[in-house]
Amino acid sequence: MSKKTAAKPANVSQTIFHLMEISKLDTLYRDLYFQRAQELLDTLLPCSTYEGIKQKMASIDSVERQLRAAVERGEWERSRTLTESIRTIRETAAASADGMRLGEFVYDGVANIPIDPFSPGLNVFVGGSAGKLQEWQDHAIKTLATLERTDSSNPNKGFYARRGGDLQALGITAPAAQKEEQKKVAAADLQQEALSALDAGDLSHLDEVVKKLMAVPAAGGSKQEFAEGDVGEAAEMGDDLLYSFSEDTLAAASRLGLAAARTGSRRHLAYLMPHGWQPRFLKEEGRQWSKEHVSRLSIPAGTGDHTRDAIEFYLLNPFVTSGGTRYQPCLVVEDLLIEDFAEPERKQEIPGTQLLSALGFETRRGISRIDIENALHQNGPRIVEQELGLDPVAFRLVAIPADIYTHLGPDRGWGQQEIWTHFDGYQVKEDGKLHALAGGDKRFGGTNDVVSFHPSYANDKIIARFAVVQRRRMMTWHRK
Repeated sequence: MSKKTAAKPANVSQTIFHLMEISKLDTLYRDLYFQRAQELLDTLLPCSTYEGIKQKMASIDSVERQLRAAVERGEWERSRTLTESIRTIRETAAASADGMRLGEFVYDGVANIPIDPFSPGLNVFVGGSAGKLQEWQDHAIKTLATLERTDSSNPNKGFYARRGGDLQALGITAPAAQKEEQKKVAAADLQQEALSALDAGDLSHLDEVVKKLMAVPAAGGSKQEFAEGDVGEAAEMGDDLLYSFSEDTLAAASRLGLAAARTGSRRHLAYLMPHGWQPRFLKEEGRQWSKEHVSRLSIPAGTGDHTRDAIEFYLLNPFVTSGGTRYQPCLVVEDLLIEDFAEPERKQEIPGTQLLSALGFETRRGISRIDIENALHQNGPRIVEQELGLDPVAFRLVAIPADIYTHLGPDRGWGQQEIWTHFDGYQVKEDGKLHALAGGDKRFGGTNDVVSFHPSYANDKIIARFAVVQRRRMMTWHRK
Protein backbone atom coordinates (compact mmCIF):
# COMPACT_ATOMS: atom_id res chain seq x y z
CA MET A 1 0.00 0.00 0.00
CA SER A 2 3.00 2.29 -0.10
CA LYS A 3 3.01 3.45 -3.72
CA LYS A 4 1.68 6.96 -3.78
CA THR A 5 -1.04 7.69 -6.29
CA ALA A 6 -2.57 10.92 -7.56
CA ALA A 7 -5.95 9.22 -7.91
CA LYS A 8 -8.32 9.65 -5.00
CA PRO A 9 -11.84 8.63 -3.95
CA ALA A 10 -14.77 10.98 -4.45
CA ASN A 11 -15.08 11.80 -0.74
CA VAL A 12 -11.53 12.00 0.53
CA SER A 13 -12.41 13.21 4.03
CA GLN A 14 -14.89 10.37 4.58
CA THR A 15 -12.40 7.80 3.34
CA ILE A 16 -9.75 9.13 5.70
CA PHE A 17 -12.26 8.94 8.55
CA HIS A 18 -12.95 5.27 7.75
CA LEU A 19 -9.21 4.57 7.63
CA MET A 20 -8.77 6.10 11.08
CA GLU A 21 -11.69 4.05 12.40
CA ILE A 22 -10.36 0.72 11.14
CA SER A 23 -6.84 1.53 12.34
CA LYS A 24 -8.15 1.39 15.93
CA LEU A 25 -9.65 -2.08 15.44
CA ASP A 26 -7.31 -3.82 12.99
CA THR A 27 -4.28 -2.51 14.83
CA LEU A 28 -1.57 -4.77 13.38
CA TYR A 29 -1.99 -3.04 10.01
CA ARG A 30 -2.43 0.43 11.47
CA ASP A 31 0.74 1.67 9.79
CA LEU A 32 -0.67 0.78 6.37
CA TYR A 33 -4.02 2.42 7.07
CA PHE A 34 -2.19 5.54 8.25
CA GLN A 35 0.02 5.55 5.19
CA ARG A 36 -3.01 5.49 2.92
CA ALA A 37 -4.68 8.23 4.98
CA GLN A 38 -1.54 10.38 4.71
CA GLU A 39 -1.45 9.87 0.94
CA LEU A 40 -5.04 11.05 0.66
CA LEU A 41 -4.76 13.92 3.11
CA ASP A 42 -1.70 15.16 1.24
CA THR A 43 -4.04 15.94 -1.69
CA LEU A 44 -6.15 18.15 0.60
CA LEU A 45 -3.66 19.52 3.10
CA PRO A 46 0.03 18.54 2.81
CA CYS A 47 1.81 17.95 6.09
CA SER A 48 4.06 20.97 5.55
CA THR A 49 0.99 23.20 5.10
CA TYR A 50 -0.65 21.66 8.16
CA GLU A 51 2.45 22.34 10.28
CA GLY A 52 2.66 25.88 8.93
CA ILE A 53 -0.95 26.68 9.86
CA LYS A 54 -0.41 25.13 13.31
CA GLN A 55 2.60 27.34 13.91
CA LYS A 56 0.75 30.45 12.78
CA MET A 57 -2.25 29.64 14.96
CA ALA A 58 0.09 29.16 17.90
CA SER A 59 1.54 32.61 17.21
CA ILE A 60 -1.80 34.46 17.40
CA ASP A 61 -1.51 35.15 21.14
CA SER A 62 1.87 36.77 20.59
CA VAL A 63 0.61 38.81 17.62
CA GLU A 64 -2.41 39.96 19.64
CA ARG A 65 -0.12 41.17 22.43
CA GLN A 66 1.91 43.07 19.87
CA LEU A 67 -1.30 44.57 18.48
CA ARG A 68 -2.42 45.72 21.92
CA ALA A 69 0.96 47.35 22.53
CA ALA A 70 0.83 49.06 19.13
CA VAL A 71 -2.64 50.46 19.83
CA GLU A 72 -1.60 51.71 23.26
CA ARG A 73 1.39 53.50 21.72
CA GLY A 74 -0.67 54.94 18.91
CA GLU A 75 1.25 53.08 16.18
CA TRP A 76 -1.66 52.96 13.76
CA GLU A 77 0.15 51.65 10.67
CA ARG A 78 1.65 48.79 12.65
CA SER A 79 -1.76 48.18 14.22
CA ARG A 80 -3.32 47.77 10.78
CA THR A 81 -0.55 45.40 9.67
CA LEU A 82 -0.91 43.22 12.77
CA THR A 83 -4.71 43.23 12.49
CA GLU A 84 -4.47 42.04 8.89
CA SER A 85 -1.99 39.36 9.92
CA ILE A 86 -4.39 37.97 12.55
CA ARG A 87 -7.29 38.09 10.09
CA THR A 88 -5.29 36.20 7.45
CA ILE A 89 -4.21 33.49 9.90
CA ARG A 90 -7.77 32.93 11.09
CA GLU A 91 -9.20 32.88 7.57
CA THR A 92 -6.57 30.40 6.42
CA ALA A 93 -7.28 28.15 9.39
CA ALA A 94 -11.05 28.39 8.82
CA ALA A 95 -10.70 27.53 5.14
CA SER A 96 -8.68 24.45 6.08
CA ALA A 97 -10.76 23.49 9.14
CA ASP A 98 -11.72 20.02 7.89
CA GLY A 99 -8.17 19.22 6.86
CA MET A 100 -6.79 20.54 10.17
CA ARG A 101 -9.15 18.28 12.14
CA LEU A 102 -8.07 15.27 10.09
CA GLY A 103 -4.44 16.31 10.42
CA GLU A 104 -4.68 16.04 14.21
CA PHE A 105 -5.31 12.32 13.76
CA VAL A 106 -3.32 11.54 10.61
CA TYR A 107 -0.22 13.68 11.18
CA ASP A 108 -0.14 14.10 14.96
CA GLY A 109 -1.83 10.93 16.22
CA VAL A 110 0.57 8.37 14.77
CA ALA A 111 2.39 7.52 18.00
CA ASN A 112 -0.81 6.85 20.00
CA ILE A 113 -0.63 3.06 19.75
CA PRO A 114 -4.08 1.49 20.33
CA ILE A 115 -4.44 -1.85 22.10
CA ASP A 116 -5.84 -4.59 19.88
CA PRO A 117 -9.23 -5.36 21.49
CA PHE A 118 -9.32 -8.85 19.95
CA SER A 119 -5.94 -10.08 21.26
CA PRO A 120 -6.35 -12.66 24.06
CA GLY A 121 -6.93 -10.97 27.41
CA LEU A 122 -6.34 -7.41 26.22
CA ASN A 123 -10.07 -6.67 26.02
CA VAL A 124 -10.02 -5.84 29.75
CA PHE A 125 -7.98 -2.71 29.04
CA VAL A 126 -10.42 -1.34 26.45
CA GLY A 127 -13.75 -2.27 28.06
CA GLY A 128 -14.35 -5.13 25.67
CA SER A 129 -17.20 -7.32 26.90
CA ALA A 130 -18.27 -10.14 24.59
CA GLY A 131 -21.11 -7.97 23.31
CA LYS A 132 -18.82 -5.00 22.75
CA LEU A 133 -16.25 -7.14 20.95
CA GLN A 134 -18.97 -8.44 18.65
CA GLU A 135 -20.09 -4.88 18.00
CA TRP A 136 -16.52 -3.81 17.16
CA GLN A 137 -16.03 -6.84 14.92
CA ASP A 138 -19.17 -5.99 12.96
CA HIS A 139 -18.13 -2.34 12.72
CA ALA A 140 -14.66 -3.31 11.46
CA ILE A 141 -16.10 -5.63 8.79
CA LYS A 142 -18.54 -2.95 7.60
CA THR A 143 -15.82 -0.30 7.57
CA LEU A 144 -13.53 -2.47 5.46
CA ALA A 145 -16.39 -3.21 3.07
CA THR A 146 -17.00 0.53 2.74
CA LEU A 147 -13.33 1.17 2.03
CA GLU A 148 -13.26 -1.59 -0.57
CA ARG A 149 -16.20 0.07 -2.30
CA THR A 150 -15.20 3.74 -2.00
CA ASP A 151 -11.39 3.70 -2.10
CA SER A 152 -11.21 2.15 -5.55
CA SER A 153 -8.16 4.26 -6.44
CA ASN A 154 -6.05 2.43 -3.85
CA PRO A 155 -3.43 0.45 -5.81
CA ASN A 156 -3.75 -2.33 -3.26
CA LYS A 157 -7.55 -2.32 -2.99
CA GLY A 158 -7.72 -6.09 -2.47
CA PHE A 159 -6.11 -5.55 0.92
CA TYR A 160 -9.43 -4.36 2.37
CA ALA A 161 -11.22 -7.53 1.26
CA ARG A 162 -8.50 -9.75 2.73
CA ARG A 163 -8.61 -7.95 6.04
CA GLY A 164 -12.41 -8.17 6.07
CA GLY A 165 -12.22 -11.92 5.51
CA ASP A 166 -9.75 -12.28 8.38
CA LEU A 167 -12.07 -10.39 10.73
CA GLN A 168 -15.09 -12.42 9.60
CA ALA A 169 -13.22 -15.59 10.55
CA LEU A 170 -12.58 -14.23 14.05
CA GLY A 171 -14.59 -16.05 16.71
CA ILE A 172 -15.72 -13.95 19.66
CA THR A 173 -15.92 -15.80 22.96
CA ALA A 174 -17.09 -14.48 26.31
CA PRO A 175 -14.19 -13.06 28.34
CA ALA A 176 -13.36 -14.81 31.61
CA ALA A 177 -15.12 -12.17 33.70
CA GLN A 178 -18.33 -12.61 31.74
CA LYS A 179 -18.14 -16.39 32.00
CA GLU A 180 -17.77 -16.01 35.76
CA GLU A 181 -20.84 -13.77 35.82
CA GLN A 182 -22.77 -16.35 33.81
CA LYS A 183 -21.82 -18.97 36.39
CA LYS A 184 -23.16 -16.73 39.16
CA VAL A 185 -26.45 -16.21 37.31
CA ALA A 186 -26.79 -19.96 36.74
CA ALA A 187 -26.16 -20.66 40.43
CA ALA A 188 -28.75 -18.06 41.45
CA ASP A 189 -31.32 -19.63 39.13
CA LEU A 190 -30.63 -23.06 40.59
CA GLN A 191 -30.94 -21.71 44.12
CA GLN A 192 -34.34 -20.23 43.29
CA GLU A 193 -35.36 -23.53 41.72
CA ALA A 194 -34.37 -25.32 44.92
CA LEU A 195 -36.48 -22.97 47.04
CA SER A 196 -39.46 -23.48 44.72
CA ALA A 197 -39.07 -27.26 45.00
CA LEU A 198 -38.95 -26.93 48.79
CA ASP A 199 -42.09 -24.77 48.84
CA ALA A 200 -43.82 -27.37 46.67
CA GLY A 201 -42.74 -30.19 48.92
CA ASP A 202 -40.98 -31.92 45.98
CA LEU A 203 -38.01 -33.37 47.89
CA SER A 204 -36.86 -35.54 44.98
CA HIS A 205 -36.52 -32.51 42.71
CA LEU A 206 -34.92 -30.54 45.54
CA ASP A 207 -32.29 -33.24 45.96
CA GLU A 208 -31.49 -33.13 42.23
CA VAL A 209 -31.10 -29.34 42.27
CA VAL A 210 -28.92 -29.39 45.39
CA LYS A 211 -26.60 -31.87 43.68
CA LYS A 212 -26.28 -29.45 40.75
CA LEU A 213 -25.55 -26.57 43.14
CA MET A 214 -22.85 -28.58 44.88
CA ALA A 215 -21.13 -29.00 41.51
CA VAL A 216 -21.08 -25.22 40.84
CA PRO A 217 -17.74 -23.58 41.85
CA ALA A 218 -18.00 -21.14 44.72
CA ALA A 219 -18.41 -17.51 43.66
CA GLY A 220 -15.20 -15.52 43.60
CA GLY A 221 -12.99 -18.51 42.95
CA SER A 222 -10.27 -19.87 45.19
CA LYS A 223 -6.60 -20.72 45.14
CA GLN A 224 -7.56 -24.25 44.19
CA GLU A 225 -9.48 -22.88 41.24
CA PHE A 226 -6.42 -20.93 40.09
CA ALA A 227 -4.12 -23.87 40.56
CA GLU A 228 -6.22 -26.33 38.63
CA GLY A 229 -8.05 -24.48 35.93
CA ASP A 230 -6.59 -21.15 34.92
CA VAL A 231 -2.99 -21.64 33.92
CA GLY A 232 -3.87 -21.19 30.27
CA GLU A 233 -4.11 -23.27 27.16
CA ALA A 234 -1.14 -25.11 25.78
CA ALA A 235 0.92 -22.85 23.55
CA GLU A 236 0.82 -23.58 19.84
CA MET A 237 3.97 -22.32 18.22
CA GLY A 238 2.88 -22.85 14.64
CA ASP A 239 5.23 -23.22 11.70
CA ASP A 240 8.71 -21.77 11.51
CA LEU A 241 8.82 -18.29 9.96
CA LEU A 242 11.13 -19.16 7.10
CA TYR A 243 11.72 -16.79 4.22
CA SER A 244 14.31 -16.66 1.46
CA PHE A 245 15.31 -13.06 0.74
CA SER A 246 16.16 -12.33 -2.89
CA GLU A 247 19.61 -11.19 -3.93
CA ASP A 248 18.17 -7.76 -4.78
CA THR A 249 16.65 -7.47 -1.32
CA LEU A 250 19.88 -8.52 0.37
CA ALA A 251 21.88 -6.01 -1.66
CA ALA A 252 19.44 -3.23 -0.81
CA ALA A 253 19.47 -4.28 2.83
CA SER A 254 23.26 -4.08 2.90
CA ARG A 255 23.17 -0.53 1.52
CA LEU A 256 20.74 0.44 4.27
CA GLY A 257 22.87 -1.19 6.95
CA LEU A 258 20.73 -4.31 7.43
CA ALA A 259 21.85 -7.94 7.39
CA ALA A 260 19.91 -11.18 7.10
CA ALA A 261 19.62 -13.27 10.26
CA ARG A 262 17.96 -16.52 11.23
CA THR A 263 17.09 -17.37 14.80
CA GLY A 264 17.45 -20.80 16.33
CA SER A 265 14.46 -22.75 17.56
CA ARG A 266 13.49 -22.18 21.18
CA ARG A 267 10.46 -24.43 21.13
CA HIS A 268 11.78 -26.19 24.23
CA LEU A 269 10.67 -23.09 26.16
CA ALA A 270 7.09 -23.31 24.88
CA TYR A 271 5.96 -24.96 28.13
CA LEU A 272 6.37 -21.57 29.84
CA MET A 273 3.92 -19.75 27.57
CA PRO A 274 0.64 -21.05 29.08
CA HIS A 275 1.75 -19.65 32.45
CA GLY A 276 1.78 -16.08 31.13
CA TRP A 277 -0.32 -13.12 32.18
CA GLN A 278 -4.11 -13.37 32.30
CA PRO A 279 -6.75 -10.72 33.05
CA ARG A 280 -7.51 -12.22 36.46
CA PHE A 281 -3.93 -11.38 37.47
CA LEU A 282 -5.11 -7.76 37.76
CA LYS A 283 -6.89 -8.73 40.97
CA GLU A 284 -4.81 -9.06 44.13
CA GLU A 285 -5.64 -12.75 44.65
CA GLY A 286 -4.77 -13.65 41.08
CA ARG A 287 -1.61 -11.53 41.15
CA GLN A 288 -0.37 -13.18 44.33
CA TRP A 289 -1.18 -16.66 43.04
CA SER A 290 0.60 -15.98 39.75
CA LYS A 291 3.78 -14.82 41.51
CA GLU A 292 3.86 -17.92 43.69
CA HIS A 293 3.07 -20.16 40.73
CA VAL A 294 5.70 -18.68 38.41
CA SER A 295 8.34 -18.79 41.14
CA ARG A 296 7.86 -22.57 41.32
CA LEU A 297 8.18 -23.18 37.57
CA SER A 298 11.00 -25.40 36.41
CA ILE A 299 13.48 -23.16 34.59
CA PRO A 300 16.21 -24.72 32.39
CA ALA A 301 19.36 -25.69 34.26
CA GLY A 302 22.08 -23.06 34.29
CA THR A 303 19.63 -20.17 34.10
CA GLY A 304 21.07 -17.14 35.88
CA ASP A 305 19.22 -14.78 38.18
CA HIS A 306 18.92 -12.06 35.53
CA THR A 307 17.43 -14.53 33.05
CA ARG A 308 14.95 -15.81 35.64
CA ASP A 309 14.00 -12.24 36.49
CA ALA A 310 13.36 -11.50 32.82
CA ILE A 311 11.25 -14.66 32.39
CA GLU A 312 9.14 -13.75 35.41
CA PHE A 313 8.77 -10.17 34.18
CA TYR A 314 7.42 -11.35 30.82
CA LEU A 315 5.14 -13.98 32.36
CA LEU A 316 3.63 -11.79 35.07
CA ASN A 317 2.85 -8.68 33.01
CA PRO A 318 0.85 -7.89 29.86
CA PHE A 319 2.68 -6.55 26.80
CA VAL A 320 1.76 -5.37 23.33
CA THR A 321 3.75 -5.03 20.15
CA SER A 322 4.02 -1.75 18.23
CA GLY A 323 1.10 -3.16 16.26
CA GLY A 324 -1.07 -3.19 19.39
CA THR A 325 -1.32 -7.00 19.45
CA ARG A 326 -0.41 -9.04 22.49
CA TYR A 327 3.34 -9.59 22.63
CA GLN A 328 4.81 -12.96 23.44
CA PRO A 329 8.32 -14.14 22.52
CA CYS A 330 8.51 -15.84 19.13
CA LEU A 331 10.15 -19.22 19.79
CA VAL A 332 10.20 -20.68 16.28
CA VAL A 333 12.96 -20.41 13.69
CA GLU A 334 12.60 -17.02 12.05
CA ASP A 335 14.18 -15.18 9.11
CA LEU A 336 14.51 -11.42 9.40
CA LEU A 337 16.75 -8.44 8.65
CA ILE A 338 18.55 -6.67 11.49
CA GLU A 339 20.95 -3.83 12.07
CA ASP A 340 23.94 -5.76 13.40
CA PHE A 341 26.37 -2.91 14.14
CA ALA A 342 28.60 -3.26 17.20
CA GLU A 343 27.13 -1.82 20.34
CA PRO A 344 28.82 1.50 21.16
CA GLU A 345 30.35 2.53 24.44
CA ARG A 346 28.49 5.04 26.60
CA LYS A 347 29.83 8.21 24.89
CA GLN A 348 31.03 6.71 21.61
CA GLU A 349 29.77 8.20 18.36
CA ILE A 350 27.68 5.86 16.21
CA PRO A 351 28.13 6.13 12.43
CA GLY A 352 24.96 6.95 10.53
CA THR A 353 23.39 4.64 7.96
CA GLN A 354 21.12 5.04 4.96
CA LEU A 355 18.32 3.45 6.97
CA LEU A 356 18.69 6.02 9.73
CA SER A 357 18.56 8.82 7.14
CA ALA A 358 15.55 7.25 5.41
CA LEU A 359 13.74 7.34 8.73
CA GLY A 360 14.59 11.01 9.15
CA PHE A 361 17.03 10.60 12.04
CA GLU A 362 20.47 12.16 12.37
CA THR A 363 21.44 10.11 15.42
CA ARG A 364 20.47 6.93 17.27
CA ARG A 365 20.82 8.48 20.69
CA GLY A 366 18.31 10.48 22.65
CA ILE A 367 15.31 9.46 20.53
CA SER A 368 12.00 8.98 22.33
CA ARG A 369 9.65 6.14 21.49
CA ILE A 370 7.18 8.70 20.20
CA ASP A 371 9.84 9.86 17.73
CA ILE A 372 10.47 6.27 16.66
CA GLU A 373 6.80 5.40 16.15
CA ASN A 374 6.25 8.57 14.14
CA ALA A 375 9.21 7.80 11.89
CA LEU A 376 8.30 4.13 11.43
CA HIS A 377 4.65 4.84 10.59
CA GLN A 378 5.53 7.61 8.16
CA ASN A 379 8.45 5.90 6.45
CA GLY A 380 8.44 2.19 7.35
CA PRO A 381 6.07 0.82 4.68
CA ARG A 382 7.79 2.86 1.97
CA ILE A 383 11.25 1.59 3.00
CA VAL A 384 10.02 -2.01 3.14
CA GLU A 385 8.41 -1.87 -0.31
CA GLN A 386 10.38 0.63 -2.35
CA GLU A 387 13.85 0.20 -0.86
CA LEU A 388 13.83 -3.50 0.03
CA GLY A 389 11.34 -4.82 -2.52
CA LEU A 390 9.31 -6.63 0.16
CA ASP A 391 5.54 -6.73 0.64
CA PRO A 392 4.64 -4.32 3.50
CA VAL A 393 1.56 -6.42 4.22
CA ALA A 394 3.88 -9.30 5.12
CA PHE A 395 6.87 -7.39 6.55
CA ARG A 396 7.22 -4.52 8.97
CA LEU A 397 10.08 -2.25 10.03
CA VAL A 398 10.26 -2.05 13.84
CA ALA A 399 12.60 -1.40 16.72
CA ILE A 400 14.36 -4.70 17.40
CA PRO A 401 12.05 -7.02 19.40
CA ALA A 402 13.20 -7.93 22.91
CA ASP A 403 13.30 -11.68 22.26
CA ILE A 404 15.41 -11.18 19.12
CA TYR A 405 17.87 -8.98 21.01
CA THR A 406 18.12 -11.50 23.85
CA HIS A 407 18.55 -14.47 21.49
CA LEU A 408 20.96 -13.01 18.92
CA GLY A 409 22.73 -10.52 21.16
CA PRO A 410 25.27 -12.71 22.98
CA ASP A 411 26.93 -13.91 19.75
CA ARG A 412 27.16 -10.31 18.53
CA GLY A 413 28.59 -8.82 21.69
CA TRP A 414 25.44 -6.90 22.59
CA GLY A 415 24.55 -6.21 26.20
CA GLN A 416 28.15 -5.42 27.13
CA GLN A 417 27.81 -1.66 27.51
CA GLU A 418 26.12 0.69 29.98
CA ILE A 419 23.38 1.64 27.54
CA TRP A 420 19.83 0.64 26.76
CA THR A 421 18.39 -0.29 23.36
CA HIS A 422 14.81 0.46 22.34
CA PHE A 423 12.76 -2.75 22.05
CA ASP A 424 9.61 -3.04 19.96
CA GLY A 425 6.48 -3.00 22.08
CA TYR A 426 5.13 -1.82 25.40
CA GLN A 427 4.26 -2.95 28.88
CA VAL A 428 0.56 -2.38 29.59
CA LYS A 429 0.10 -0.83 33.01
CA GLU A 430 -2.98 -1.50 35.13
CA ASP A 431 -4.65 1.70 33.94
CA GLY A 432 -4.17 0.63 30.32
CA LYS A 433 -1.40 3.14 29.63
CA LEU A 434 1.62 1.95 27.66
CA HIS A 435 5.25 2.14 28.76
CA ALA A 436 7.90 1.61 26.09
CA LEU A 437 10.27 -1.36 26.40
CA ALA A 438 14.06 -1.16 26.31
CA GLY A 439 16.98 -3.08 27.77
CA GLY A 440 20.49 -4.40 27.37
CA ASP A 441 22.46 -2.52 30.05
CA LYS A 442 25.29 -4.75 31.25
CA ARG A 443 24.86 -3.56 34.84
CA PHE A 444 21.36 -4.99 35.04
CA GLY A 445 21.55 -8.23 33.11
CA GLY A 446 22.97 -7.42 29.68
CA THR A 447 20.93 -9.10 26.97
CA ASN A 448 18.41 -10.24 29.61
CA ASP A 449 17.90 -6.74 30.99
CA VAL A 450 14.49 -5.18 30.31
CA VAL A 451 12.93 -1.93 31.53
CA SER A 452 9.93 0.20 30.60
CA PHE A 453 9.37 3.95 30.63
CA HIS A 454 7.02 6.63 29.34
CA PRO A 455 7.03 6.85 25.52
CA SER A 456 8.11 10.51 25.66
CA TYR A 457 11.26 9.71 27.67
CA ALA A 458 14.52 10.41 25.85
CA ASN A 459 18.09 10.01 27.04
CA ASP A 460 21.40 9.72 25.23
CA LYS A 461 22.06 6.42 26.99
CA ILE A 462 19.22 4.87 24.98
CA ILE A 463 19.94 3.94 21.36
CA ALA A 464 17.76 2.72 18.50
CA ARG A 465 18.40 -0.49 16.58
CA PHE A 466 15.94 -1.54 13.87
CA ALA A 467 14.81 -4.79 12.27
CA VAL A 468 12.55 -5.89 9.44
CA VAL A 469 10.35 -8.70 10.73
CA GLN A 470 7.53 -10.79 9.37
CA ARG A 471 4.17 -9.57 10.62
CA ARG A 472 3.28 -13.15 11.44
CA ARG A 473 5.42 -12.93 14.58
CA MET A 474 3.08 -10.18 15.81
CA MET A 475 -0.17 -12.03 15.06
CA THR A 476 -2.56 -13.47 17.63
CA TRP A 477 -6.09 -14.04 16.26
CA HIS A 478 -5.11 -13.33 12.66
CA ARG A 479 -4.94 -16.02 10.00
CA LYS A 480 -1.23 -16.59 9.42
